[in-house]
Amino acid sequence: MSDPGQGTIIYNRPTALPGIDVMRVRQNSQCWRVFHEHYVICSCRVAAAYWRYRRKDHFVTDMSHMLIEPGETHANTAILKPADFTVLWIPPAILEDAARELGHPQAPHFRHPQVSDHVLFRELASLYAAIEQGGTPLEQESRFAHCLRVLLEHHAEHTPPTGPVHRERRAIERAKRYIRDHFNEVIPLGELSRVIGLSRFHLLRSFTEQVGLPPHSYQIRLRAERARILLQHGVTLSEAALSTGFADQSHLTRHFRQILGITPGRYVALTSQSRRRGRRYTQPRTGRLQAITP
Repeated sequence: MSDPGQGTIIYNRPTALPGIDVMRVRQNSQCWRVFHEHYVICSCRVAAAYWRYRRKDHFVTDMSHMLIEPGETHANTAILKPADFTVLWIPPAILEDAARELGHPQAPHFRHPQVSDHVLFRELASLYAAIEQGGTPLEQESRFAHCLRVLLEHHAEHTPPTGPVHRERRAIERAKRYIRDHFNEVIPLGELSRVIGLSRFHLLRSFTEQVGLPPHSYQIRLRAERARILLQHGVTLSEAALSTGFADQSHLTRHFRQILGITPGRYVALTSQSRRRGRRYTQPRTGRLQAITP
């Protein structure tokens, strides 16, 4: 995993904001291809890179945000200069609850995958400073709420979409939901096709275009993510493999490392070190993760 292009990576899981993860990255030149189960805000302070998302190519620049929705994949296709950026992972339930509080009942959908919003940038910077400097829980929760309000009021759709394209999107959402509900089971393609009402060929094409992965790869990534959560809570590697639908430990290990870039054993070692409240992890230029105190 040693790569001079990785720069410095710092992870933070603030105890005042359960479920929220933050990753700060500095001087990074690697091409990322990432599957997301959460809503993601990637705030790029310094960037010049091409990236692909939802069948379209985008160019991210300084002081811009990438907005990514759950169950989707983004991929960098070219990096023109080392980037400094911060990633905020928000579980869907948290953003959906915030949307309901603001009077928007449907699950949030971002109008654009990339935006330049200095107000959002300022609010996020204040949140990250409060987290890293050990602000009180009230301060961290308040700043996080401000970020959610700006994100939802400025960048989320507030009327249900209509039309053939959106009906197809809803069909793929049903497919994703069905795979999530049966992630550790064998799912025949014909069964998935019947559930969502699209032909096998239409399903495969639309799913891959919208999600960035074919259905079988999406299921594997769901299994790896569920296994990661089980390992984080002390479940053994063999139990995690069987519970999430992998054939055995080696099957899980192979996919876990391919998807997350780290072996399950190494991940468990890091997770066990993180149980002291407020601890962060940094990945220096060597690519190894090390614990540091806040």
